[in-house]
Amino acid sequence: MVPGGTLRSHNSGIIGPAANAFVQGFRADYLVTSVGAIESDGTLLEFDVNEASVAQSMMRHSRHILLAADHTKYHASAAVDIGNITQAAALFTDEMPPAALKARLKDSQVEVILSGEEGEASEPRL
Repeated sequence: MVPGGTLRSHNSGIIGPAANAFVQGFRADYLVTSVGAIESDGTLLEFDVNEASVAQSMMRHSRHILLAADHTKYHASAAVDIGNITQAAALFTDEMPPAALKARLKDSQVEVILSGEEGEASEPRL
């Protein structure tokens, strides 16, 4: 099944009210997603309000959120708040986050999984 909406050519994401309504009709055990930026307090941000709306709906309707974000997301800036990293069960990344974010992850018991040398995940840390 594919939701209706606007297909974004740069990332193949489908956005818009129809996509948002479609997502709200489902419950997912696991959501694997990324974000535009992660603030040091754990705030998750997106660049586009339409994409943010779909992401928020997906997050609300998922039992476990698995966040994939490389180190560039720790220093990026985006405008639309979609939630907080404390909602995630795990963060899959290529470098450990800066100290403040690392502490937030530890306090919230969000597992950090670093990618290994050849694309394999290393042992969970924190």
